[in-house]
Amino acid sequence: MLSSAFYIEYFHGALPCDLCITQRWFHGAIITYSLIIILFFKKISISKNLLLFGGGILWLLSSVAGLYHFGIEMSFWIGPDGCSSNIDFSKDTLKYLLEKSPIKCDEVMFEIFGLSLAGWNAFASFFAFLLTNIFLLNKRLIKI
Repeated sequence: MLSSAFYIEYFHGALPCDLCITQRWFHGAIITYSLIIILFFKKISISKNLLLFGGGILWLLSSVAGLYHFGIEMSFWIGPDGCSSNIDFSKDTLKYLLEKSPIKCDEVMFEIFGLSLAGWNAFASFFAFLLTNIFLLNKRLIKI
């Protein structure tokens, strides 16, 4: 998911907002966690269940971040002030605009099959979370 986000940014011009960047941090954490497990699994004495549980928590957090962003895009709830399209016209309007991010979190920059990237992130991350739980709960699959 992270490589596709970078591809869409650099080759299709869909610049990320602040919440998109936050979602990328979760994916970076998942990649780092997975690499640590792969490289050091034989050297550490932690159970497979605990490692899967940690990965599942990271996927769940990524899904929640994607769902939060998707809800903002769909106007289910409002996001942070600095990340919305709403402009507060007052005596300090110029200062307000200069402090805001130019990329807005409540505007969909790129869609695939009618679903924003935040929506796809929420869906895919939750699917990975469910898959992790299937491995945790099924004793036959844990022998991997």
